[in-house]
Amino acid sequence: GMVNVTARDKSTGKEQSVVIQSSGGLSEDDIQSMINEAEAHAEADKNRKAIVEARNEADSLAYATEKSLSEHKEKLSEDVISEVESSVQAVKDVVANQDASLEDFTAAMDALRTASQKIGQAVYANSGDAGANDGEGAEKSDENVVDAEYQEKKDK
Repeated sequence: GMVNVTARDKSTGKEQSVVIQSSGGLSEDDIQSMINEAEAHAEADKNRKAIVEARNEADSLAYATEKSLSEHKEKLSEDVISEVESSVQAVKDVVANQDASLEDFTAAMDALRTASQKIGQAVYANSGDAGANDGEGAEKSDENVVDAEYQEKKDK
């Protein structure tokens, strides 16, 4: 058997034993067959994993882009807004399509990334103008800075 267990009661001297045996496990042929089957499907599994990861990434990208669009909508032109919204919808359509290929996800996400970069460009262009004004004010207040000299005293 696989495991033999024996126990003896010290006070009564009675002894019992249990033998645990495998009850119809897999034969070597069954094991080899399963290994071969797993190896045969490894490429399909790898493809399926890549598609699932792409679907998750596309879904996250669409969500993040929608959030960014809603936060900065007032700073964007109508052309940029409509381009980003249509790219987001294209990604959502690919995510909803259960038969979508990895190439479908890649193409839709690349288009959305390109469109969403325009959000960043518009936001930084607007903040650059405001930042230039803030910078000039900061320089004027820096003129009153006084440099001081100091010496460190050492304990004796």
